[in-house]
Amino acid sequence: MENFTVYNEGIDELPIIIDLPHSGTQIPAEIQKEIIPDRLLPNVDWFLPDLYEFLPQSGFTTLQNNVHRYMADPNRDLTMIDQNGDYRYEVVYSKTTFGKDIYQDLLTPDQISQRIETFYKPYHQQLKKLIDHKLEKFEKVYLFDLHSFAEYPHEDVKTDDIVLSNRFDTTSDIKLRQFMTEQFNQKGYSVSNNHPFTGGYITPHYGQNPRVESMQIELAYHMYIENRYFGEEELSGVDVGTFTTAKNSLQSIFMELLNYILSK
Repeated sequence: MENFTVYNEGIDELPIIIDLPHSGTQIPAEIQKEIIPDRLLPNVDWFLPDLYEFLPQSGFTTLQNNVHRYMADPNRDLTMIDQNGDYRYEVVYSKTTFGKDIYQDLLTPDQISQRIETFYKPYHQQLKKLIDHKLEKFEKVYLFDLHSFAEYPHEDVKTDDIVLSNRFDTTSDIKLRQFMTEQFNQKGYSVSNNHPFTGGYITPHYGQNPRVESMQIELAYHMYIENRYFGEEELSGVDVGTFTTAKNSLQSIFMELLNYILSK
């Protein structure tokens, strides 16, 4: 099992990098044995590699995580290593996003450290390598961190179809955010800027480089999987019509984005 897949590495035609840190579903067999039997592991960025397959096919340098985010989450700060039971503040999750214990026995500090060394650090080493390589040729590099999210019926907060996150225009130029907002609006998507997500670890960490503009893009499940609310579940398929419509719209948006960046 490869922890991640890199597409178009070393190809310097485009100053753009795409990364999908939560798209993986694979769990090593030795770790699977430690998980509570029949425990559901929900809230993955389901089917994003298929949804965005046009990006690597179009020449975009793409880093795709293949390992389940619960193993070690690349979009968390490495200081978040204590098992406090809240997945939002853990690199290695001890509970699911629904607050249920994942493992039959509490992970030891050594196990957590091993997960970080095996899954977390190699992902960031690869991402940094891709960025550094692009910076050798381009004055500015653009990193788009792609995610998706569910709306749950028990939540009071109404979320738009798309959430663009750049830490309130500190990790990318306001004009880039406004351009992306306009593109999504033109395709019928409602867009929220930096609410309720402002960008996890990846966006501000790499965006602190003045030559890197980074943006997190969150797409609601109902816009590409199926038009419904979602619960504590592992997904195995999509509504084909919804998925195809989203894929076509996204491809058009990213081609407009490419033209925008290349024209600067």
